[in-house]
Amino acid sequence: MKEKIESIVKNAKLIADTIHSYDGVIRIITHYDTDGITSAAIMTRTLDRIGKDFHLSFLNQLDSKKMQKISEERYGMFLFLDLGSGNLGDMQKFFNSRKVIIADHHQIQGSIDGGNKNIIILNPLEFGISENISGSGVTYLIARALGKENTDLSALAVIGAVGDSQIGSIGENWGLFGLNKEILKDATTAKKINIGMGLRIWGRKGRPIHKALEYCTDPYIPGVSGSESAAVQFLSEIGIKMKNEDGSWKSLAQLTEEEQKKLADGIIKERIKGNETNPHYIFGEFYEFMEKDASYDVGEFATVINATGKTMNPWLGMSLCIGNSAEYSRVRDIYEGYRRDIGKALSWVEKNKSIIKENENGFYLMGGKNISEHIISNVVSILNKSGFSNNKPVFAFVDTEDGGVKISARLGGNPAEKINIMEIVLSAAKECGGEGGGHKMAAGAMIPKGKEEMFINIAEIILKNKRDEEELEKTMSKALAEKEVDDGKRNEGAERKTNPTGEEGAGTEAGRNKKVEGEGLVRYLGA
Repeated sequence: MKEKIESIVKNAKLIADTIHSYDGVIRIITHYDTDGITSAAIMTRTLDRIGKDFHLSFLNQLDSKKMQKISEERYGMFLFLDLGSGNLGDMQKFFNSRKVIIADHHQIQGSIDGGNKNIIILNPLEFGISENISGSGVTYLIARALGKENTDLSALAVIGAVGDSQIGSIGENWGLFGLNKEILKDATTAKKINIGMGLRIWGRKGRPIHKALEYCTDPYIPGVSGSESAAVQFLSEIGIKMKNEDGSWKSLAQLTEEEQKKLADGIIKERIKGNETNPHYIFGEFYEFMEKDASYDVGEFATVINATGKTMNPWLGMSLCIGNSAEYSRVRDIYEGYRRDIGKALSWVEKNKSIIKENENGFYLMGGKNISEHIISNVVSILNKSGFSNNKPVFAFVDTEDGGVKISARLGGNPAEKINIMEIVLSAAKECGGEGGGHKMAAGAMIPKGKEEMFINIAEIILKNKRDEEELEKTMSKALAEKEVDDGKRNEGAERKTNPTGEEGAGTEAGRNKKVEGEGLVRYLGA
């Protein structure tokens, strides 16, 4: 990992030199989710510090039409943040000799001509780093290369990583790992992030404890998650009061150490009763973002920032990221409306379950005009985490404002190793005349209206082939294991003679026949 980090940092320095030497206005295009907004905040603050002018725009998605329109703008340098890796062909087609820099972490599609020195891409995938750094993390590497004073912006990269669901686990420990961990160290050194350890329940500060338990799906609490009344009863049974002495609702962060222990013990017991795998895997790191006189739970802050983008108010989110805490109450109101919209969408799905089609290899939610394209990714993520899909991939289809269809896909809770949801979405979307991209576990696409069934049929074929490949590998592995056991028996038998009673040992014709059967099965399946 050390060599990989050294390589990506070296390339970040080359990009920093390119930015330093450019004297014109830098055109910045970024995604409108948490990761994109924090990327924008990092880069604009950095450019402002070194006296560079810029023009910033937020996009919900980058496709060929938008790329061509952007290329018609008369700027000499274009900087794409948290997007662009899936558009390398269009980059070369539309931008000619102008300088293009891409700071992204999504799957790379296409390649850059060897002689083209005007397009520079900084993507961890090119350095063998397949996870554990977000788009904002990549942007931070460039910012840090542009000046040591930008170390304080590492906190925004942490927020972006958390908002991009990059908190993972190693055994029972949950937190940021890999290159994200190195960025986290910068943030703690700069005293912009505090790290704690506790129950990994979203809404530590911003939600009443019973509501936090009601909406808690990871870790899932059988008999409690999804029901407010069950959450209230659960807290009563384990002896935790839901209100403070002043009558206000008590949050998880306000629980005493004794109350937190009671809560943890209670959750573990419910998970054991519900036969949950690893019932004690409920703890993890939590992070607090320290900004002037205010502090925020990073998970909650990231969700609020995401809401500003999805409600077409990314400028408010960025303003909050760069220290304008006066906007927080306004942004919280936007978030509450955004949360209600997601709740309404989930309720609509619950009342109209017929719109979810289960095929042999996947689930397909046909949302039409009933769910906004700006919240469908949240809806499908929540449905995926709820476990309803039985580990099958989930694809959601909704109508877009420009007359097309947006697809949001998630791989599932325990996916087959050979399945990469981005590859499936990309292949199916191209066959339908659309475009797609994303990650192994989550992806999205845009296709023409009326091509939904075609997309589903193609996705089913690809998924079946992938699952057949995996079953073949499992069968082959089993056959190889059986062969090894049989070889061991044969060798053991060869060292001793047939016993006096005439019974056959492992080295006799019968033993060799067993060996031949094993070899034949391997030969049939392929080595």
